[in-house]
Amino acid sequence: MKGVKRFIYHLYMFATEGIFIGLAISIICNYLSRSSSYVPSDPSFTSKFSNSLDAFTVSVILWAVTGTLFGFGSFIFSISQWSLLKKTIVNFFTYYLGFVPLALLAGWVPLNLINLSKFTLIFILIYITTWYCTYHKAVKDVKSINQKIKEK
Repeated sequence: MKGVKRFIYHLYMFATEGIFIGLAISIICNYLSRSSSYVPSDPSFTSKFSNSLDAFTVSVILWAVTGTLFGFGSFIFSISQWSLLKKTIVNFFTYYLGFVPLALLAGWVPLNLINLSKFTLIFILIYITTWYCTYHKAVKDVKSINQKIKEK
């Protein structure tokens, strides 16, 4: 029962974070595009719905699923039996293969080779940058912990 409660807690937290981040990004994009009315996503996405409330509701669901994907995907790095390389490769493909359909559904990336290639390149650059920063922060934390141990 404890495992189920923990799963539900993580599901709720990851979905909430995804919704918050998606909403924040959509608001920023609306301001940057100087939109006079709020649209939750690209007009090519929102035009598929009969009203803006439906588009917003589907956007919230997609943001929640995105948050859940990235949240649970991060647990891959807690598998202690795997090497860092294996964790990174599995995590990358989990994120990429999970996020591409969501990005296509949300209308963030039109389905054609050029846009999918651009998306993939941007995704790889963001992934490498995030991984690099996280890795070096972890190395710094380990050095700090080891230094504190030596001082005792």
